[in-house]
This record gives sequence, structure tokens and C-alpha cells, in this order.
Amino acid sequence: MLARITIAESRYLQPPVIETYQRKCKSTGEEPRVLQIKGPDGEIPACWLGSPDAEVVMLYLHGGGYTQPCAAPHMDFAHTLVKEFNGHEHSKSFAMLFLAYSLAPEATHPAPLKDAAAALLHIMNEGDKSPSNIIISGDSAGGGLVFSLLSHILHPHPQVPEIKLSKPLGGAVVYSPWVDFKTDHDSFDRNAHKDVLERRCLHVWSAMYTGNAASDPEADLGYCPGSNPYVDPASNDSTWWDGLHLVVDDMFIWAGANEVFVDGIAAFEKTLRAGWKLGGGEGQRLVYMEAPHEAHVEAIFNWKESTKDKGDSQIAIKDWLKERIGK
Repeated sequence: MLARITIAESRYLQPPVIETYQRKCKSTGEEPRVLQIKGPDGEIPACWLGSPDAEVVMLYLHGGGYTQPCAAPHMDFAHTLVKEFNGHEHSKSFAMLFLAYSLAPEATHPAPLKDAAAALLHIMNEGDKSPSNIIISGDSAGGGLVFSLLSHILHPHPQVPEIKLSKPLGGAVVYSPWVDFKTDHDSFDRNAHKDVLERRCLHVWSAMYTGNAASDPEADLGYCPGSNPYVDPASNDSTWWDGLHLVVDDMFIWAGANEVFVDGIAAFEKTLRAGWKLGGGEGQRLVYMEAPHEAHVEAIFNWKESTKDKGDSQIAIKDWLKERIGK
């Protein structure tokens, strides 16, 4: 399907983020809390899972190739995670702000980065949250956008509102992040029949996101390199990430061994870790997990409510979050 689907078809199949959120609220009997964040180019829709007054807030940036809204499993995962961490007395109150950032091809880079920066500023300023009580998270393209946001804090993008932190963010956790636009890694062939993604859709989506699409936006132009260091995180060397430990205290990067992205993620993690250490960051504060037999974003798309049903990936993710949300 992904080798052939058009943007119009995928948008037909997947409703906008706020509609998916409202459907989830209706199914759980919860009152929707939709927020309009003031951004540099207009209002940006977002939705709260949990109370906006929670002690710890996670800013979540969903996947979808920068071109498509979140899927229902995104919202299921978000709802379950918030429920889990508000369900016992040994945890601070926890909420998630789920951002409906601008999508390509209508909006190209740096529009999604502007939206993410505006959302983080909103949580800190209007929400009166200390950076140490904020976790940023995302999957797939949303995971790539997390690294774009961290890049912007380290090296302010001239077109994006600047973010000055009084202290490092509490953490960043990403799942199957799309950090490398190249599609020539061995894992693309090795995992071709084990994963949901394939080369053509990634070529098309990256061209749309970077503003390099042809007159026929659905045409496969092949590898489309990022137009600047904020777009394609893997294109940066380790010196780009020098000082990252002063921007975020801890980081968890998850990848599935059966996904096409895994070789690119693993190579990127080594570069990122070198930059983290270059600036004086402690190596153990950057955790990388490559899960055997799991495909793209499988850790969250198959999130189990019951602890006894969770696999190794989900237990590791929950334990990592628990250390940062717990009292």
C-alpha cells in the first residue's frame, strides 16, 4: 500500500489529529481539551491527555512521514501512558500535550519546527513548567522532529522562535526516529519484507517535507538530501551535538531490529553519542535500545495496558519514564 498510496488517499483514510483525539475521548468518556497555541504563523491545534496542571508534561510529536496526521494507535498509546502514570501514588501527576503540527506538502520545513518550538515555549511560559519537568517525545518523523527541535535549541534557526532554557529538559524519548533520509542502508534490503516502510514513500515524503518535490509531488525523485542541518539529523557530524547534555538531561532512543531504518538509526546514535561525550555528557545518560524481532514503531503501536503483558521494550521504556516522572 505504501508503495502506491497518494497523499489524498492517505488523508482520506486517516482523519485530522483533533478528530482522532475527539473519537478517543468519546470512547473513554473523557471531556476533550483542545488547545490553540499561538505560533509565529498562526494558531497550532494541540490536545491534552491528562490535566494541563500536571507536574510533568510530555510534548508528543507524532509520526506520519511529515505528511500525514497521527493514526489511532498513536492516541491509544498516549491515553494508556497517561493513565498508567497517573494510576499510583509513587508518581508525579503526568500529562501529554499532543501536537497537530503542520504537514507537507502544504507546509514545508521549517513550519513543523516552528510549531514544535511554539508548543515547547507554551508549556514553559503559559504552562509555567520548569524545563526539568518537560519531556519531549516522538516516533518516526516525529522522532526526527524531536532532534530538529534539539538542534534548534543548540543552534537557533533564524526563522524559528528562539528557545532559552533555564535548565536542561527533563528527558527526550524517541521511537524509530526518521533521522536519515538515505535509503541505501543494508537494512532496507535485509528488512524489506519485515517492515511497513519502503523506499518510494520515503523518497516522496522527504521531497515534500524539504520543499524539493517535483511538479508532480507524488513522483519518486530518489534520495532527497536535507536542505540544512535541521532537516536531516544524520547529516551532521558529532560536533553539531556538542553541548546536547546541557539541553536535555537524559535520552532514550528505541529502534526495532526488523525495521528498514535500523542501520541509519544505529549509525546516527554513534555520532550523537560522540557529540554528547564531546561536550562532557555522561554516556550512561544516553540509552539506546535495539529490540530483536520488532518492526517500525512496534514498541508503541502494540503498547500493552497490563504490565504482565508488556515485552522487554515496553518494560524498558516504562522503567526509563518512571525514573523521570516518579517522585
